[in-house]
Amino acid sequence: MWSGLPDQNLDCFFHPYLRSVDKSVVVYDTNTENILHTLTQHTRYVTTCAFALNTLLLATGSMDKTVNIWQFDTEALCQAGSMEDQLKQFTDDWSEEDVSTWLSEQGLKDLVDVFKMNNIDGKELLNLTKESLADDLKIESLGLRSKVLRKIEELRTKVKSLSSGIPDEFLCPITRELMKDPVIASDGYSYEKEAIENWIGKKKRTSPMTNLILPSVVLTPNRTLKMAIDRWLETHQK
Repeated sequence: MWSGLPDQNLDCFFHPYLRSVDKSVVVYDTNTENILHTLTQHTRYVTTCAFALNTLLLATGSMDKTVNIWQFDTEALCQAGSMEDQLKQFTDDWSEEDVSTWLSEQGLKDLVDVFKMNNIDGKELLNLTKESLADDLKIESLGLRSKVLRKIEELRTKVKSLSSGIPDEFLCPITRELMKDPVIASDGYSYEKEAIENWIGKKKRTSPMTNLILPSVVLTPNRTLKMAIDRWLETHQK
């Protein structure tokens, strides 16, 4: 990673690139349109990305003033693509082995045997609660239960986004609905203006995403995201 750039990075390239309004970079298989990998190291919006010619190197630039260089492994990308294919077929169709693979990818490999012993498939996975994790699966650690629930909630959100066809970055983190008037809060995340105003109005001075204190309640219109949503709507509502 290269850091210490003098200002917000707005451009980098090996060859023609695509810009993004998200803090992540999603790598697609252009033949199948399947997601191969999601890169989430940047802490602010990714403004540019480009592959090097004839290599598996990818450069990404962000408003966090860094440029990241990613090197991909062909086999790993294929495996990631396979898992995303299954996600698009919806997680409730996952087998117990699929759940085991998912646990390992989330850094929860130690729970694979517990989930197998309790015959947790995709449908059961999405229905797990803090009570069932404690009482049925006998996961004693509160921290571990919280981590599992957080990962499951992320999975539910991704499945909902895929099933609706709406890109996840277009959904307000508070309402989980398509944003009409996106604004950027001081935590760096974008929200539907009315939703974050209501959140702050209820004297919640913490970030809905990080739970940390918001350094400011100033909201900045995210015109780039607004234009991206409008373009998406024009394409998908014809």
